[in-house]
Amino acid sequence: MMPAHFALSDAAIVLVTLFAGPALWRNGKALPAFAMACFGVAASIGVVRFGGGLQDALADLHAGASQFLGLAGALAVVTHYLFPPKGRNGIAIIAIISSVALAIFWFAKPLLGPLFLLALMIACVASIVRPGPTRPLWLVPVACAVMLANTLFIRRAAWLDEAVAWHAYHLIIALALAALAKGLMPVERSGR
Repeated sequence: MMPAHFALSDAAIVLVTLFAGPALWRNGKALPAFAMACFGVAASIGVVRFGGGLQDALADLHAGASQFLGLAGALAVVTHYLFPPKGRNGIAIIAIISSVALAIFWFAKPLLGPLFLLALMIACVASIVRPGPTRPLWLVPVACAVMLANTLFIRRAAWLDEAVAWHAYHLIIALALAALAKGLMPVERSGR
């Protein structure tokens, strides 16, 4: 059984997404706000799982939600750059992203990981090729690259203790999500 302190690093993701998601939504960034919600819900299940002593009872739900919602969140970020919605009409795109991610989760589970990584790579490149009117321009591609490297090298690192790998992975995700949100926020105009 995993100790309750595993909930702490999931809680960091929850806190970032609770602040970033609504801020992105208020600024007309529906798809990135949806991405924050996806990561936040998956992490919330982890907080309840470990904080509530329900490690075994919620293990499958937490793993499934993390995979499904992680893919949906990554697809939302890449879609934000490839097919940007006008204003807040992203609800239809969110429904499509959710349906595609759910179909992959149910019918092509071995593709979840590779598609998540591919979505992060495309988001990284797309944010460089098609930057938005935000500053600094480097935050979004760096956030995507950090999430990609984190998934590849930290998530199940044999060279790290299980608890260290868990906390490092989740804290790096929280920092990458904060950088992503900051990089997607519109530039504030100075009063000068």
